[in-house]
Amino acid sequence: MGILINKEARRSLMEWSPVSERIILACFKTKIHNLTIIQWYAPTETDKDMKENFYQQLHETITAVLKRDGIIVMKDMNAKIGSNNEGLEHVMGRHGIGNMNENGELFSELCARCDLIIGGTVFPHKTCHKVSWVSPDNIMENQIDRIAISKRFRRPLLDVRNKRGADIGSDHHLMIANFFRFKILAARKKIKTRRKKYNVQKFQMPSVREEFKLELKNRFSVLSTQNEDTDIEGRWKAIKNVYMETSEKILGFRENQQKEWISEETQKEENWQKKM
Repeated sequence: MGILINKEARRSLMEWSPVSERIILACFKTKIHNLTIIQWYAPTETDKDMKENFYQQLHETITAVLKRDGIIVMKDMNAKIGSNNEGLEHVMGRHGIGNMNENGELFSELCARCDLIIGGTVFPHKTCHKVSWVSPDNIMENQIDRIAISKRFRRPLLDVRNKRGADIGSDHHLMIANFFRFKILAARKKIKTRRKKYNVQKFQMPSVREEFKLELKNRFSVLSTQNEDTDIEGRWKAIKNVYMETSEKILGFRENQQKEWISEETQKEENWQKKM
């Protein structure tokens, strides 16, 4: 399992968690709410014991996400939903294909318990744009890959369909979901503060050097009379402060002068050429 994101999404990534070998989630910062994407790979129809544990773990993962966050769940569910949504109108639309299988029943029940909408059944498309899996012999076609979203955030979901032209080296078609409003926010860059530097150029003056030595001598003489029981860390901080305070008092700080974009000589040359 994995989630592939671009650099912009990486900057808005708040956390990610590999829940199990079949479930992974990632949380992003958006302009409206936090957005949690849960991706999974469901067991096949034959793995009955594994399916029960999987759906229980998946339910716990979804309910653990804060209710105020948007949730998108997606990936290979091996679940056929079909087009009959009687009794499940709050979960799915009537634009699925095929007939519901056991995995479809488990998935639709999970969506009902967690207030999720199955996106692939809501939007009308041609059958070729709904199919997500094709058998190697190109005879059997199924809609088993799912993208669902929390019911509270149904409005941002604009469309769900496959992209048959995408070469992804798989018997599954690439599923695409379009959203609006879920604008991710890149983390703000930390503002770098320039470190103040002491004006060491003053050491070139003999009077400043003598004054600096005298100030250090006086401060260390006071420091030597203090409690000798101080630990090594405390002594180091005291010595460091002596040098810093002395440097600030005697030398001061050097002014940060930004370099001119163009030198004075170059400017004069440019003005001379204009006159020519």
